[in-house]
Amino acid sequence: MFRTSQEDQLDTPEKIAIQLRADKNLDPAIANALASLVKAAYRDLSKNDGELKQDP
Repeated sequence: MFRTSQEDQLDTPEKIAIQLRADKNLDPAIANALASLVKAAYRDLSKNDGELKQDP
């Protein structure tokens, strides 16, 4: 009955990546690097209930 848009099906890091890549002020390589950082941080923090890992 209701259709969901493709954007509604994307996860948070991917939505952020799309915004970074669309930003005309960012070099595409920098946008991709930032998107990778966001995805890695999100994955790490979401698996650890938001707690940062501390180096010994």
